[in-house]
Amino acid sequence: MSDFRVDFAVALAAFGVDLTVTPPESGPVATQGVWDASPPVEERPYGTDLARREPRRILALPRTALPSSPPRGSVIEAPEAAGGPMKTWTVDGLDRAEWDCWRVIVKLAIS
Repeated sequence: MSDFRVDFAVALAAFGVDLTVTPPESGPVATQGVWDASPPVEERPYGTDLARREPRRILALPRTALPSSPPRGSVIEAPEAAGGPMKTWTVDGLDRAEWDCWRVIVKLAIS
């Protein structure tokens, strides 16, 4: 490992939540994921500083369970915290790919 963070398997064991990822036109994949504790806030152009700003929700998913990044529109059923109620999230994009996980941007699905 070339960075200072702990192995993703250790993070999953400590902070992981059970979830299901369902890519469009594909079957569901049961796995675990880790919520980013400090998601970044989207930068806005000058003149829009009075608009509502919310942090992006980032969910790290193991590459061992998902060989390719879940595409935009994939549905994820996951609680916000271990033991919490299940919520439906939609993948809005890829934050970044790391050697052991996909970090996807998710939005709460409108029900």
